[in-house]
Amino acid sequence: MKSYHTLAWKELWAQKVTSVLILIAIVLSTMMTTVIGQSIGILSAMQQSQAINLNGNRYATLHQMTEEQASKLLADSRLSYTGSYISIGRADIKNSKISVLLREYIGNALSAYPSDSQLESGKLPEKAEEIALPQNVLDMLDFQGEIGDTISLNLSISLLRDIEAGYEYTHNFILTGILKSNYVGYVSGTVMGIVGTGTAEKVLPDKYMLYSVDIRTAQKKSFQSTINDLASQYDIPEYCIQYNDTMLSAVGIEYESGATAETGSGFSYMTLAGVLIGALVLLAAGLVVYNILKIAVIKRVKEYGVLRAIGAEKGKLYLLVSLQLAILCGIGIPIGILLGLLSAQGVTTAVSGFFNPEIFLVSSEAELAAMIAQNAGSKILPLLVSVGITIIFALVSAMPAAGYAAKVSPTTAMLGQTTTVKRRNRKTKHIRNFEAFYARMNMKRNRGRTAVTILSLIMSITVFVALQSFSGLLDVSEDVQKMHLGDYSMTSQTIGFSPEELAELKNVSGIQAVSTLKYSLYQQDENGELNDIETSITPQPGETMQMIGIDDVRLKGLVPTLSESDLQALTDGTACFIQNPISIFSGGTEAKNTVLSVGDTVVVNDTSLRVLGLLDAPITLENEGFINGIQVVVSDTVYDKITQRTGYTELYPTLTQDADRSFVEQAVQALCSKNGGTWLSYANTDQQLKESYEQIRLLAWGLILFVGLIGILNIINTVYTNIHTRVTEIGVQRAIGMSARSLYKTFLWEGAYYGIIASLIGAVAGYICTIFVGSAGTDTLQLVSIPFLSIAEAAGISILACLIATYLPLKKIAKMNIVESIETVE
Repeated sequence: MKSYHTLAWKELWAQKVTSVLILIAIVLSTMMTTVIGQSIGILSAMQQSQAINLNGNRYATLHQMTEEQASKLLADSRLSYTGSYISIGRADIKNSKISVLLREYIGNALSAYPSDSQLESGKLPEKAEEIALPQNVLDMLDFQGEIGDTISLNLSISLLRDIEAGYEYTHNFILTGILKSNYVGYVSGTVMGIVGTGTAEKVLPDKYMLYSVDIRTAQKKSFQSTINDLASQYDIPEYCIQYNDTMLSAVGIEYESGATAETGSGFSYMTLAGVLIGALVLLAAGLVVYNILKIAVIKRVKEYGVLRAIGAEKGKLYLLVSLQLAILCGIGIPIGILLGLLSAQGVTTAVSGFFNPEIFLVSSEAELAAMIAQNAGSKILPLLVSVGITIIFALVSAMPAAGYAAKVSPTTAMLGQTTTVKRRNRKTKHIRNFEAFYARMNMKRNRGRTAVTILSLIMSITVFVALQSFSGLLDVSEDVQKMHLGDYSMTSQTIGFSPEELAELKNVSGIQAVSTLKYSLYQQDENGELNDIETSITPQPGETMQMIGIDDVRLKGLVPTLSESDLQALTDGTACFIQNPISIFSGGTEAKNTVLSVGDTVVVNDTSLRVLGLLDAPITLENEGFINGIQVVVSDTVYDKITQRTGYTELYPTLTQDADRSFVEQAVQALCSKNGGTWLSYANTDQQLKESYEQIRLLAWGLILFVGLIGILNIINTVYTNIHTRVTEIGVQRAIGMSARSLYKTFLWEGAYYGIIASLIGAVAGYICTIFVGSAGTDTLQLVSIPFLSIAEAAGISILACLIATYLPLKKIAKMNIVESIETVE
């Protein structure tokens, strides 16, 4: 054992360059796994912080609870957090599509909504009838007063699914604070306001003195079972349970309602994407170690033949290689961990240091530093995982090389001929470029070495492309952005927008496309008959009938899995989608509601329509609620035929990237004024959503660039090793008359071939990984747009790195004496 340990040290010391290159590969591999392991905690914390900023620090909210029930929930050991508030009403803002919802928070419940409680001036309300409103709400209300002045609001409140009319009232409040403008609520048409403790008791009848309770469960895995138990224990209807989709997705909790990270089959594309990225990183790191070790073992095969000849068994060669690797790992892994920790902390600190702490959803630099330290640093588990992964992959990478040495017979090894040379019949052809031809010949002479070198480059390119795609999955604001169509919303419920005005709007410079909605509401008279429409549908008492006409692009997007024949039926006006009414409760009893099914046939104004599908959510006017009833959804041309109406109720323009917003808004304003309509811009909303993801994007890019840098260093390391271990070969080529210029061109061509071949295959592999990564966001495996920019960046950098890594060692070797280069040991 001692003799082999000594021999391992001597071989490492004798082969200095190769040993250093293997050591560098181990250090870089350890750095890569350490940086990723340490950065995951920070990125996860940022993702959850973004979710909290967008929709509150809660997993779910239980609505219409009594005070007694809210108190019992506070003492429930299954819940790690409970916070209660009372809604005191909603005030519609005149000439706007926005309303302000006022809440009275109980105790410390407001802490769950940091974005709704950021003060611009003044203080938060404490006493009854005090109020704090966002600055943008005060602007829309045309409030000219100051803090301490009185503001009057016309409010209304109703129960969820109540057949009785809501309660309307007017009340004067004292403005104590002005909140920072929050535009996220524009997508739902609701902005939050805060009132002081005791306000609800003064302004609301007993019927509406009900609590909404925000909760977080102590155990994430038991979240859904806890919700089900609470619903059963307190007799909570399903419609009174509101899941916070944004937060649940960010923390990875599965639940039964809304969007989840899991598909209906229970297969997690998000998990698959994470495993795929991790496997690519590890494979890229392992291949570099394997390639360098394989080259080193081939170079020392004569020595192994001598050892075999004097009695060394195959197992002893495995032991020798393992000892060498253990020595290098013992030196490289601690260095890699230290550099990885410093790098992970450095990337985060550097990125965060350029920006205001508020972008990272904290109020001060000290708070930002605390969050970084809490979620990074020297957590033991990620470090142990990093060490274990590096050792395992190093051993796995080294064993094939040791096996190769052990399989070569002593006689063959000592003769120096480890492979059988096979001459192939070649056709005589003109060589246009000798150096390029010779480079291709060199690559074919050792196909195994060439394949592994290219494969290690492919992995680096694939990792870079896949990581860029993966960073997009961390954005929890995407679901919020999908809640509004276009960059503007234009509504005219009275006159409507004519087809000519739509065409005029589409021709406005800066407008890329316009999505449309046509909407007609038909209500029952005192006899239960629907006015102005004839239909085979018999609605239940209290239900309405709504005809919806939308543009073909949006129509096809409602059910993407429809066949071509079904889509044609929609276009021809022989089919439709249906949104069924929701159940209404009266006195605790569920009233009967109309239910239509797929395959049913409905007749509307003598037009027969087959039901192709049922919608998951109603189509409503932007920022307005669903008026309970049956919705019949068809294309806008079919809508015209059925209703004899051609006016558009709402238009949703989408701008080009270089659009002049002020010019477009003048056209939008003019059109709305002409038709008695209102409009709303989502520019501030989209900007706020973009900023909410900015901190995650910056940190993710810091990680991507750092991993990319390690990938480049690995490319240089691999190609450098490939060139440096061929010193004797280069000396022979020079001895038989090859000029230094021709030598450079030959090996530069070889490096270029490595980079080009790896880039082409890596582009395909990266795109395949992008498809799997994209499926994590949609829960369906489907083609996505090709990331041309990422592929071009990775390919260009890889080819350049190959050329540099080829040129630098070659320049040094070319200056060596020909005899010395032929006789050199290293």
